[in-house]
Amino acid sequence: MPFSISPLLRAACLALLLGGCAVQQTATHMTPAPAGDAAEYILSTTVELRLNTGYQRSLRQGSRWLNVGRVPQGDVYKPYMDVFTVEGAHIHEAYLVVDSSQLVGFYLPAERSYANLDQRVLLHFNSKGNQ
Repeated sequence: MPFSISPLLRAACLALLLGGCAVQQTATHMTPAPAGDAAEYILSTTVELRLNTGYQRSLRQGSRWLNVGRVPQGDVYKPYMDVFTVEGAHIHEAYLVVDSSQLVGFYLPAERSYANLDQRVLLHFNSKGNQ
């Protein structure tokens, strides 16, 4: 007798596989920086990231980031004239969340949520003009 998997079991297995690589996020509120106060910073070294989902991303040396606000987990930095994404089961636009010079996670503006980064990464920013 041939082995077969019921459609329900197949759907459950697919849901488990996709759910395992989803970007885990929690709702949060970002307090915007005061109008005109979005300070610009330049990343002084390239940083390789391994996301909790297993995907990898690079933050390029010389990339420019604007401090656009704050969430409870840290300061929020948006890429200047660029888009940064994180990937799991879906691709999400993401801003960096930095606390004490360490990347701790990502603010997902479309979802208004925070995604934690298990492995903290030290970032070296220079103020614009101080390269």
